[in-house]
Amino acid sequence: MFKTWEELEESIKNCNKCKLYKTRQNIVFGVGDRKAKIMFIGEGPGADEDRLRRTFCWKSW
Repeated sequence: MFKTWEELEESIKNCNKCKLYKTRQNIVFGVGDRKAKIMFIGEGPGADEDRLRRTFCWKSW
């Protein structure tokens, strides 16, 4: 377990537990209040999230 958000983020930078590490350009750690009572967790980031380094980036049609 990680004691801080910074420790968790650092571990993600070096993670190779799934195949996303082969093609990612950036890590997508997330944004927002780290003391929030509710957190939304999505699937693996898509190309837009990777490029923008932000979660939940979708194109509006």
